[in-house]
Parts: sequence; C-alpha cells; structure tokens
Amino acid sequence: EPIADTDAALRILRDTPVDCLVTAGGLTDPTGVPFVETARGRHPKLPIVFCPDEALDAAAVEDAFEAGATDVARSCGESDRTPVLVRRISNAVASARAVAEAERQRQRLEAFTSGVSHDLRNPLTVAQGRIDVARREGDVGHVDDAAVAIDRTFELIDDLLTLAKQGERPQELDSVELSDLAERCWANVATGDATLVVDADRRLLAHPSRLKQLLENLFRNAVDHGGDDVTVFVGDIAPMYTTTRAETDLPTGFFVEDDGRGISPDEREDVFDVGYTTEKDGTGFGLNIVREVANAHGWAVSVSEGARGGARFEITGVESGR
Repeated sequence: EPIADTDAALRILRDTPVDCLVTAGGLTDPTGVPFVETARGRHPKLPIVFCPDEALDAAAVEDAFEAGATDVARSCGESDRTPVLVRRISNAVASARAVAEAERQRQRLEAFTSGVSHDLRNPLTVAQGRIDVARREGDVGHVDDAAVAIDRTFELIDDLLTLAKQGERPQELDSVELSDLAERCWANVATGDATLVVDADRRLLAHPSRLKQLLENLFRNAVDHGGDDVTVFVGDIAPMYTTTRAETDLPTGFFVEDDGRGISPDEREDVFDVGYTTEKDGTGFGLNIVREVANAHGWAVSVSEGARGGARFEITGVESGR
C-alpha cells in the first residue's frame, strides 16, 4: 500500500499488522533514513527495506543500516531493479517470520516443560504416598486413592501430548465450513442440556482437525464453567470499513460466546496459561490448547465479556476459505 505521508504511514504501522516497510528517499529526506530511524524505534522487529532515490556510497549505506534498515536496495528507481527489490522484501519477511517462529517455539517449549514437571509431579507424588501408606498399614483403601491419582496422570499426559501437537505449524490448510464443523464438534462434547446456536455463514482456511480441537475445547470450557443449561453462540467477525480507508485487513474471524457467569477481567490473561484452572478436576490445558492452535495458524485469540454477560472468545486474523 503506497503512502506518501509519513504520519499516515506511522498510523498504519501502529494500527495494522504489516509484514514489511519499504521506504524511499535520500539520507535527509523525510521518507528516507530519518523515517527508517523513527519506524525502527517504534517497531523493533519490523522488516524495513530502504530504497534510496540515488546511488549511495558505502558510508551512506552504513548510515541506513545504523538507522535500523533490515536491507538496502540501491537505485530502486530503475525498472530493472524491481526483481532485486522483490527478492530483498521476500528475504526480509521470511527472515523475520523465521525469527518470530523460533521465539514462539522457544516460549512454547519453556511453558511445556514447566507444565510437565509441575502438573505430572503432583498426582504421582500423591500416588506414591498412598502406596507407601498402604504398605505400612495394610489398608487397601489407600490403593484406590493411588489409582485415582494415576488415572489423573494419564489424563494429564493425554492433554500434554495434544498440546505438543497443536503448537506445530500446519503444513496444509483446507477450506472449512464453520457452521458445519461447529455442529459436528458440539456432538462430540458432553454438553448435557446446553444449547448451541450457530449464526455463521463463511468458510475458513484452516487445518480441519486442529480447528476441531479448538472448537471442542471452547465448547467444553463453556459447559464446564457455565453449567449444563448454558447456551453457546458461534458467529462471524466481519471487517469494518471507514470513509477514509478500506480496512480490509482489520480483524476477521469468528467468536464463541456463552451466557454463563463469564470470566473476571483480572483472570482473562491467565486463562490461557499452561495449568491454569479454577475447576477442582480441571487439567488447565484446555484453553492453552486453544491458544496454541490459534498461534500455529497465525491467528490471535482473546477473551472478553459477551453481550449476554458470559465469556466471549474471539479468534481473529483468519483467512477466508472462499
């Protein structure tokens, strides 16, 4: 998107996800190196390709890099330089995405290992203690308690294995009809007297089995916290448009909302953490799996208060499956 005004460009960088900034101009031109420095100060990880109007010497190129340019494509005003610029942009974006993915995987690994060590140790410690008591006292009733703790361990292992798989970036995406998949996912969850209302008319580009896991976990969470008679709503999130700019890159996606008791504001960031649960029998992995599925697709997930007072989960950044 070409922008001639630097203030407008900064507003777009602030409000809109951008893959790469290409800035043209000279060393002192407002759209040249000074703007590179300003943009870099506000967006430390953004790929920036500096495309000067004139040929630069080695010192000038060094100035551009010191200002924060990711790369410099010289003499971009010449038409035969366009393929060079295309390659520079592609390389800068690919490199930034690789770094971001590596950091995401590192954070996942830290959270995963922390969850394994903490959440598996507790029930195994209980089981070991009960077995020791049973040996000393000859009371087989303690063996039953140990068996419950071991069953809990197997439940945690299943969730941990699911969590490990969901964080991997899917290689192939398919066009999925949201309403149809939601209905099928609802049938797979123990929902009691709960009700599902689907008002969605779109296809999503997603990995079907991963999206299925996301929806089932959100449905299960709504029933567990909202009660057997809760009503769960699934709908589209459509882009908005302004009179000054067609905001086609504003958040699009879908939501899952219920009319239960909701989630307090001070808990909304914590609910996605590994092991976080307010239920006695919860494993604390359900919503973390939701976030991992979303992140693996490049989506964003957030929680807020719904129109009916319950919890509203929004998944945005979803591409249309047409």
